[in-house]
Amino acid sequence: MSNIHGRNSFIALFDDAGASADLSGDANNTTWTWSRDNPDVTTYGKDSIQRIAGLRDATLTVAGIWNDAAGASTATACVVRGLMAGSLNSYVRFAPAKVTACPLFCACMLVNSYEENSPVNNVVTFTFSAQLGSGSVTASTF
Repeated sequence: MSNIHGRNSFIALFDDAGASADLSGDANNTTWTWSRDNPDVTTYGKDSIQRIAGLRDATLTVAGIWNDAAGASTATACVVRGLMAGSLNSYVRFAPAKVTACPLFCACMLVNSYEENSPVNNVVTFTFSAQLGSGSVTASTF
């Protein structure tokens, strides 16, 4: 696979009713972290740390420019605020680029933070973060 440009990134959220929102047009920075806690099981007499495979986790952080031009119900800020107010998992699809053979990650996540920034001399921006809520991450290709 050749190098890909971040401008082709794809992020979509699905609420508990199955309605989807493509946030790609408003987002300008996305960080996907897929991690695992590997517990230390080292005992006396070992020269190196011993670990076992532990629990996996995932976090998605998205930042972008606040945009309500699409309409009040589909604007990124409204979609994320709605998910923040709810208690159900949201289905999230993220790809570093919307091109053939690019990784596509899917997971049920809970929005855990949402922030809007309104500087006097710049555009209004948003940032939100979501954590793995249930199940596991599915990795495939676009």
